[in-house]
Amino acid sequence: MKNNRLVLRGAGSIFLNGLLFRNPVLIGALGMYPVAAAAWSLKNAAALSVLFFAVSLPTSLVLSALGMLVPRWFRPGLVLLVSAGFYIPAGYLANLLIPGSVTSLGMAAGLMICNSVVYSRAEEYAPEHVAVAAAADSLGCSAGFSAVAFLVSMLRSALLGTFRLPAGIGFVIGRAADLPFAGFLAVGFLAALIQWVNRLRAGGAQRIGRGNP
Repeated sequence: MKNNRLVLRGAGSIFLNGLLFRNPVLIGALGMYPVAAAAWSLKNAAALSVLFFAVSLPTSLVLSALGMLVPRWFRPGLVLLVSAGFYIPAGYLANLLIPGSVTSLGMAAGLMICNSVVYSRAEEYAPEHVAVAAAADSLGCSAGFSAVAFLVSMLRSALLGTFRLPAGIGFVIGRAADLPFAGFLAVGFLAALIQWVNRLRAGGAQRIGRGNP
């Protein structure tokens, strides 16, 4: 029972790191293109989230089981091969839950196969960890990716609402929200926010270590 609690606690910490404190998109600057290019509506954010989850989790589990059984040089190709295989059912699931979503994502959907978050976690982390840790890491990164995609889409949708401003100004700002650079700007602001939170946490830990309340 004690070992089970330790495993669950460790898995919880891994999940929380992927979701927030070590969010791969905001801290590692990984997987930014699909968010910047396609997360301009809640529908697209939901579709990206489904695709990411349905590709990342099974790919990480497969690499957790097989990664150490193949030569290191072969591992990158294996990750791409496995993720490409899981993209087919992932695309079907996304279209089933959100009809027409994969088409609306355009190139960003297909690039989920080689998404840098999926690739890096499946190639570097999963093979050297047990299935529980690999699953917790994948779920945390999926939640973190999804959170960023939804927040960015909400910020850009808010900008699109500026069409109500006087002619000219509202049109320019609204059209700009459709462009990838608006997504990159939104990700940048969110990344700065997480860095600020992490600095506060680090400062609090230092004070506790010195015995200060």
